[in-house]
Amino acid sequence: MDTIYVHVRHWLFWYGVYGFTDKSCNDEITLYSDKEKNNFVAYFELSTKLSLINLLKYDLDIIGDEQEYINEIENFLNSKKEFDFSYIYPRDEEDLSDQVEHFAPTNEKGHKPTYIDMWTKLSERWDVAEIEKTVKLLANHFLQVDVKNVEFLEIPTYEETKLCYEEYYAPYI
Repeated sequence: MDTIYVHVRHWLFWYGVYGFTDKSCNDEITLYSDKEKNNFVAYFELSTKLSLINLLKYDLDIIGDEQEYINEIENFLNSKKEFDFSYIYPRDEEDLSDQVEHFAPTNEKGHKPTYIDMWTKLSERWDVAEIEKTVKLLANHFLQVDVKNVEFLEIPTYEETKLCYEEYYAPYI
């Protein structure tokens, strides 16, 4: 696979790319092997160190079943690792059909994850170049391929992004 195609899920990424907001530090991407998006390859959430710190500070409940997840994040942040992964595995029979098809570690039941979040210290915030580097790393790690080219799908123009920002984001900040 020479080229992998990336679709970024959220407009916040493009707001940052075009300078309407700070660049994002958490995004979701879908990877395809073709421009037409007929051949789904993988889906990942990408979280930078800043995103994880904010998650711990503002979003997670330190009481309850999130404590193990909090400990995993804190261990990563305090480690020398440049990146790591958090996996969500099937919770019931219904989730089994949502397991990833590519290489991924299995849990004690032999199931692959349904969701993979990459935690990274390699990037402070996301822009096109940082996503490209990260996609190559993910392709090597999970797909066992060295991708030469990363192409973004459905790139909005500056004007489209500005209009969307002004209509759906700016009124609420």
